[in-house]
Amino acid sequence: MEGSFSLIRKGLQKDVLYKGLKAKYINYSLYFGFAAIIMGLVLSTLVPMVLALICTTVLIAIIFLILLFYSRTYGANGFVKKLADSHKPKAIKISNSYENLLLWKNR
Repeated sequence: MEGSFSLIRKGLQKDVLYKGLKAKYINYSLYFGFAAIIMGLVLSTLVPMVLALICTTVLIAIIFLILLFYSRTYGANGFVKKLADSHKPKAIKISNSYENLLLWKNR
C-alpha cells in the first residue's frame, strides 16, 4: 500500500494541477462527485441499481467535463473572479444632488 498514492506535481510559481484540473477545481470536483454519489445512492432506492449507477456515472462525467472546461478557460482563480465580477453593481444611483452636500453649501 506504500505506492498507492497519486503524485501531484507543483513547480515553483505554478498552479496545482491534477488530471487537467487546476487549484480550486480539484476541490469542486471532489464536492460535486461526493454529492453525485449520494444522489446515486438515494436514486437506487427508487429505480433499479443499474439505472442509478448509469445516471451517477454520467453525472460525474458531466461535472468533470464542465469543471475541466472552466479550469482551462478561466485558469486557477478565474472562475472565482468571474463570479465576483457578476455580483458587482452596473451603476451607482445618487439620491441627493451635489448642491445639498456640505462641501458645496458655503461656496
